[in-house]
Amino acid sequence: MQFNRVRFSYWITLTGYFGLVIGIYLWHMWIKKTPAHHMSIMLIFQLGPLMFPLRGLLAGRIYTHAWAMYLAIFYFVLGVWYAGADEDMAFGMYVIASSMLFFAGTLFYTRYASRQATDSAGKPPANHT
Repeated sequence: MQFNRVRFSYWITLTGYFGLVIGIYLWHMWIKKTPAHHMSIMLIFQLGPLMFPLRGLLAGRIYTHAWAMYLAIFYFVLGVWYAGADEDMAFGMYVIASSMLFFAGTLFYTRYASRQATDSAGKPPANHT
């Protein structure tokens, strides 16, 4: 059985992505107990951007994985922001780890899936000189 880099990076992407979605939701709903008048605003601004690439990530679209890398960088910055506060440091580290997993998965999926698509189309590989 051969190791499939595309499938592995796809699952790494989804692990990081759903780690962010579930972690942010649980943090604001049950762990941190965000006040009710701030709850909808926090969830819309923190979970809302994650909903845009959902369909493309699940379908394995290369273009969606490519631009989702920028979204992962945003959540990395958000994690650093949370980690700066003593009371939210654990959550910040969780967001940093999930966003790094998300970023690495999208990076490798874009790389390996685009190579696989180029090779299966019968085109010669690009000259990298």
